[in-house]
Amino acid sequence: MAKKTIVSTENNIEITEAKTVVKPAMHSLEWTDYVLSLLSDDEKIKGNPTTDGLRRIFEIALDCTVVTSSTKVAQCPDHNNEKRATVVHSIGYILNSPTKETEKQNTINIDGAADVYWGNCDKIYRNHPVAVAETRAEGRALRRALRLRKVVAAEEIAENIEDHVDGDSIGKITPNQINFIDVLAKRLDINISKTLEKLALSNDNIYNIKYDDAVIIVKTLSDFQQDHSKMSSDLIGYDETWKHRS
Repeated sequence: MAKKTIVSTENNIEITEAKTVVKPAMHSLEWTDYVLSLLSDDEKIKGNPTTDGLRRIFEIALDCTVVTSSTKVAQCPDHNNEKRATVVHSIGYILNSPTKETEKQNTINIDGAADVYWGNCDKIYRNHPVAVAETRAEGRALRRALRLRKVVAAEEIAENIEDHVDGDSIGKITPNQINFIDVLAKRLDINISKTLEKLALSNDNIYNIKYDDAVIIVKTLSDFQQDHSKMSSDLIGYDETWKHRS
């Protein structure tokens, strides 16, 4: 159904029609689309709702009142757990217009949990795992209470993660370079640690090698592959542990 709205100005009168949105049942296929339609454009990132946006529309969509919203840190990050943080967020709310099935129910409680570490968090936030986990846990609790289908909160998506627990990979060797070096080293039976020493490159931690230095290593091994005479005998002997040096 649509209703007419009259907008008057000094010079004219404009008549427009505004559509009345019918709220679908929570268990209907249209429910998720309805909830997402309540979000503004700046409350979505690549189509995924932000936790802030879900928090804003929560009471509107469910016609409820939030009475509690709390966070509990279940696991703090340290070196023994790969700097992993685990957080549980709890939401308690009361329906403003309960149905016959829920009229005797008081507070409804919903939990959401999230764990964050260097391997599932964007590099820019990797040093703040508790804060990221808190936001993700709240987003999951909101999604669960809203009963959204096939929807992930924007903060739960990581597109630029580290490849190593001690990583700071900007401008450093890439996983593809490491794999390529390893393949060539096996094929040529070359000791990478000794090759790095010969090239005057540190081999204390392979993940700290600069990208440009990794290019030099790849070129050196490629030259060896094309001309075996360039390999000195002291470099012979592949050692699979070279990637695990720390």
